[in-house]
Order: sequence, then structure tokens, then C-alpha cells
Amino acid sequence: MKLAPVQFWYSIAVDLRQLEMAIAVAENASFTRASQQLYVAQSAISRKIKMLEEELGEPIFKRVNKKIYVTPAGETLLRYARRIFLDMRNAKLEISEIAHLERGQLRVGAGMLACTYIIPPVLEKFKALHPRIDLEVITAPTDALLSKLNDNLIELGVFTLPIKHTDLQVVPLITEEMVVVTSPKHPVLSQRSKINAEELQNYPLILFPKEARTRNVLEEFFRDVGIAPRIVMEAENVALIKPLVKIDLGISIIPLRSVSEELQRGELHCLKIKNHRLIRQVGLVYQKSEYIPKMLSELIRLFKEAQSESRLAAQS
Repeated sequence: MKLAPVQFWYSIAVDLRQLEMAIAVAENASFTRASQQLYVAQSAISRKIKMLEEELGEPIFKRVNKKIYVTPAGETLLRYARRIFLDMRNAKLEISEIAHLERGQLRVGAGMLACTYIIPPVLEKFKALHPRIDLEVITAPTDALLSKLNDNLIELGVFTLPIKHTDLQVVPLITEEMVVVTSPKHPVLSQRSKINAEELQNYPLILFPKEARTRNVLEEFFRDVGIAPRIVMEAENVALIKPLVKIDLGISIIPLRSVSEELQRGELHCLKIKNHRLIRQVGLVYQKSEYIPKMLSELIRLFKEAQSESRLAAQS
């Protein structure tokens, strides 16, 4: 028999405390640590979780060899539970002092490139303007950070685009030119300012790992020009790639911005690819919502402002 809407809600007696306990158990992978976090007896948490599972008709946790795992049903519940708490937080933000940027927390996720060259000046300005807002920066592969963004564990991501997700808002921010980088002692390339795309397969390449979004940009470029690059090494971030190139273990293709200082000091040499403008686009990514917390909208504004200032400086 199909239940009327009111009857349906009465048929699932789930309260917010149960959801909070479920989130704590999942994040700690432990009933004991969840009880310590929430200052609640472990037996009370176990009882509440059991009641929740009975109400849902599905287990949300699986216990194997004293370890706690989240079931598929649990993953679904946790996704909606986190959204509920996010909506509650946003409701409080709208009617509290935090809307005036007097207190709060912002968590930003990004890869190493963005954390090194894009994020710091913006966060420095934000902190100077709003010292009572706590800022946290989390670095990880983009896919891992997208998961955190979907689970409301971070508020903003700074990622290499494209990012396609119906629940996320994507704002293109920066277009970065990528160049071939070599040692200044390279016997051939150090004497040139340009290189044919087909020539790249003749030299050992040091690139980002396959799971990196910037690597995806390069792989698409290799397919478009029809070459099979000889990749001899992978490094997680540009800080590891540059010293390897400097001692001539290989060449690389990385954003021009990331090597500007080394180029000025003559520690590295760069070449552009003939007849190709190789770029990567970086953007801001956050959850779609009717209400964007003021502190998040302020940080987004500062990112856009910084990019506009950078563009004007480059034109002058």
C-alpha cells in the first residue's frame, strides 16, 4: 500500500542525533573513537545505530575482523546526512553573526601546483581582511578532493578543468600556458626557443602521474598531435619535477608560471611548441546551492579580483 506523504515521514523515525552518530562512526571508522568525539557512551551509539538500521531496513555499517566499513546503503545515507547538516549550517549562517564574517571556518582543497602558485596570495589577503575566519588548505588528487567536496568536507576546490558534475558549480579562473622545460645544459634544446610537437617523442619526458588532471591535459594533446611520448619518470608535483629536469634527467611540460623564477635565474630553459598553444585552465569549484555563505562568496570574490589584477599587470 502506498503511504501518504505525512504517513511516510512518520514511518521513518530518524533524528539528527542518529545521523550525527553515523557520520562520526564513518569518519572515525570506530564506535569507540566516535563515542570519544561526541562524549557519548559507546553503548548508546551502538543502540542508536542499530535502531537506525532497523528503521532503514538495511545495515549501514559492516563489521569485519573488528574493523568498521560503510555499506553502500550507508554511503547513500551519509551523503544525504551531510547535506542535511550543511543546509542547517547554511541556515544558521544566514541569521547569525557569521554572515558578517566575524567568525567561522573555510576549507579549501587543491593540488600542489595551485597551493604553490595560485592560492597563497589570495588566502593571505583574505586572512588580513577577516582574521577571525579559520582557513584550512587540503592537498590531494583532484578526484579525492571532489569526493570531499561532495561530502561537504571542504567548501571550495581549485582544480584543473574541466570538471563535470551536476551538483557542482564551476567558475573558470585562470588560463595558464604550458611550455617545454629543459636543463640549460641540454645539448640540443637549450639553444632553441621552439620545438615541433613531433620532436617531443624523441626525448625522455618527466610528467605528472596519470591521475593528475594536468596530465590529462597533456595526454589529450599527445592524442591530438598523434605522438607516442617516451615517459621515463612521473613525479607528483612540479617541485619534484624541476630539479630532475635541472640535472638533465629528462625534459618536462609544465605551466610557465611555475618556472618563471628559475627561468629568470637561468636555472632552467623553456621552449614553446610550434603551431600549438598548449594551455590548462584552472577554476573554482563549489557546491550548487540557493545560498552561498558570505565567507565563501568573499573568498571567491578575492580569487576573481586577484586574477583580474594579474591580467591587467600582464597587459601593462
